[in-house]
Amino acid sequence: MKKLKVFLDISVYSAMLDDRNPIRQRQTQDFLKNIDDYEVFYSQINIEEIEAIIDIDIKNKLILFLKKGNRIEITKEVKELTKVYIKEGLIPEKYESDAILLALTTIHSLDILISWNFKHLVKRKTRIGVNLINLKEGYKTIEILAPPEL
Repeated sequence: MKKLKVFLDISVYSAMLDDRNPIRQRQTQDFLKNIDDYEVFYSQINIEEIEAIIDIDIKNKLILFLKKGNRIEITKEVKELTKVYIKEGLIPEKYESDAILLALTTIHSLDILISWNFKHLVKRKTRIGVNLINLKEGYKTIEILAPPEL
């Protein structure tokens, strides 16, 4: 059976080590136990967010885990679709990195963006809006899920 292609938002990586929210941490760890069931992808945006972490031990653990996936690039096409998501009001310009995650998932024909970001990504408006825009722009639909939804 073909594995689903998933892009993990930085919130998923950080949640596996964040003991401030034990329920979210456990749900993330449970999801990651089955990570080999998926083809996992990451991008420069993940690396930049991890590099901004002050705690060296956490930073190193996250980088090691990240590198188990496949790297995809932020191409011109990704940048253009990012602008469309912002122009259409799907994601505020201030949170361009969230629009980039959606565009990366779409342009690289991934199946699912996995995130704990309920403010801009894992919510009904974004789930519907991204796919309306994708269809209008000639791209396939994607899913946006939190780890426990898989």
